[in-house]
This record gives sequence, C-alpha cells and structure tokens, in this order.
Amino acid sequence: MLKKLLVAAAVSAAIAACSSTKEPEPAPEPAPVASAPVVSSAPVVSSAPVASNHNSVYFGFNQYDIKDGYTGIVKANSDHLVATPAASVQVQGNTDDIGSVEYNLSLGQRRADAVKKALIAGGAHKKQIEAVSYGKLKPKYPNDTPASRSQNRRSDIEYKAGQPAGYSQDSNGLPMVDGSFYSGSVVEGVE
Repeated sequence: MLKKLLVAAAVSAAIAACSSTKEPEPAPEPAPVASAPVVSSAPVVSSAPVASNHNSVYFGFNQYDIKDGYTGIVKANSDHLVATPAASVQVQGNTDDIGSVEYNLSLGQRRADAVKKALIAGGAHKKQIEAVSYGKLKPKYPNDTPASRSQNRRSDIEYKAGQPAGYSQDSNGLPMVDGSFYSGSVVEGVE
C-alpha cells in the first residue's frame, strides 16, 4: 500500500511539473574574456569591439548592410578613388566560421558587393573596384569566441594601386589608414 502511494505521489509530481507555466530562467550572460596581449606573430584577440584604424567595414551576424558608423570610412575611400583615378582597390568580403563554406562565400560576396556599391555611390568608378569573397577561408582572428568571430565579419578595402598617404597593413595583414586619410575610427566587430 505504501509503495502504491509513493508511486502515485511521484506520478502526480511529474504531471504537475510538466504542466507548470513558469518560464525557464534565462541563461546567465557569459563572463567577459580578457584581452590577449598583442603579439606580432599571433592574431590579436579582443573581448569586445574596439576602435581601430582598419580600412574595413564590419557587419552583424548574417548581415551585409553597411551600418551608419562605417559611412565615414567608405566616404574617405570613395573620395580618394575619385581624386586619384589611377587608384584601385580590392574589397574582400569575409565571414566568421558559422555555416557552410558555400554559404559563407556567398555572404562574403554580398558584403564585398555592398561596399563596392557604396564606393560607386560616393563617386568612384566601378573599374577601380574589384569585389571578391574569402568567406570563412582566410580568417584574421580565431573563431573561438563571439568577439573574435565578430572581428572576422568584415569587408576589407585593400589598395592595389594609388594607395593614399598613411595606408599600411597591420600584423594580421588587415589594411590600415592613419589620421591623415580618415580622422575617425572604425569599430571592430558588430554583435
């Protein structure tokens, strides 16, 4: 008899637990990851988006629209291309490692094309601009944290000819510009 009561109580408790309308507790926010020290032979890993002088446009996850914060760097490049007809750039679309190679190549191309269209809208000639996609094939940062993945979601504007004064590449091979070319800063990574 006691055994039957215990079984009945357990079944009642299980049914009551299944019919509860209480919403599950949200998962706690992950703790921030400390920034790794800058090492010239290894990629820089940051725990949060940082301002830089990269000659790049960063995108949100699975996005290819250019956010307002990047219009200044696009304008500086289109102005230079207009003023320097012999200049040419390659816009390189990149993604993080989430998704298939094929999907990321397509997304990277849409990102590169979006920047190319913005440069042309700013007055640059379409023959000065080549848009290519590397998708997830050439990451500049490890894809092991959300912050570093966000740094891989970008289109780099790399000069092939007629580069502006103050143009260079950082230790990761990312194109850089100094304050003589663009006085603003670029936020690395968009969540």
